[in-house]
Amino acid sequence: MKLICPVCNNEDKFEEVTEEKKIIVRGEPISVNMKSHKCDKCGEQFLVEGLDNDPLATAFNIYRIKHNLLKPEEIRNFREKYQLTQVDLAKLLGMGVATINRYESGKLQEESNETLLRLAMQPECFKNIVTNSKEALTDTKKKNILKTFEQNNEQRVESLKQFITFNLQSQEINECSGFKQFDFEKLTNAVLFFCKEGVTKTKLNKLLFYADFIHFKEYVLSITGSQYVHVPFGPAPYNYDLIYPIFLRQELISMEEVNYGEYSGEQYTAIKEPDLNKFTESELKVLATVKVLFKGFTASQLSVQSHQEKGYHQTINGETISYVYASDLHW
Repeated sequence: MKLICPVCNNEDKFEEVTEEKKIIVRGEPISVNMKSHKCDKCGEQFLVEGLDNDPLATAFNIYRIKHNLLKPEEIRNFREKYQLTQVDLAKLLGMGVATINRYESGKLQEESNETLLRLAMQPECFKNIVTNSKEALTDTKKKNILKTFEQNNEQRVESLKQFITFNLQSQEINECSGFKQFDFEKLTNAVLFFCKEGVTKTKLNKLLFYADFIHFKEYVLSITGSQYVHVPFGPAPYNYDLIYPIFLRQELISMEEVNYGEYSGEQYTAIKEPDLNKFTESELKVLATVKVLFKGFTASQLSVQSHQEKGYHQTINGETISYVYASDLHW
């Protein structure tokens, strides 16, 4: 960019000067480095305006990072992802169009609007906002947004599934996996098998543990290739807290909160029938045996039972339970 001194119109030599300035943002002093140029001829020091040399914009960005506020591009990208205009987004969230425009242009959002925007960016929350909106959007636009939402949701689920599968299949095949590579399809169908009549998450974890470990005990090979870790309520498949939400999003299982005594928990019920052709004859036999064996157990009772297994009380929280302990099962 060609520089011209605003006082003497000098176009020749200038000295670049960097100074630290304090700008007050919402009562808080923010230090920024401000670049200016000093004319060698008359000594005038002047600021060259530009987005990369805007002290206020820089101060706002520092403030955003410090207080974890959404950046203008994050708001704009969210809106454009669903092909919303600023008018559309403003109507959906009950804000003014000028407000959305200010935020996307770099102005700081109010705390209440920051919370509202972050909530709207949560996929399920946004879906509810769009679904329940009455006059904010045309029926065609609403339909298109929900279609885009479902496509994005499917992509997120598939990406997560691939990530988990890749990481678990990359793990060494040894006594911690039951000498078998992790099989996402077998785990999926084992879950559907045990959830057919509804089962709590805690009990499901134990049923999968016993199925894999009993099969290993009898055939020196696990069913799903899952690793099991020591968690407070008993053994559980590694990454189960990431895997079960995939099944929920794929609508393979449903979930509801249930109360039993002083406690409450999540109960899963299969929506889809398990594909039993995925299993060998011995695997089906063990799955059926485990289901019948523990049918009368509550989640708490089965949790207590699993705590008595040597593989559990010989490990600590977060530690992988080796299938070597299968020979010591009480079943």
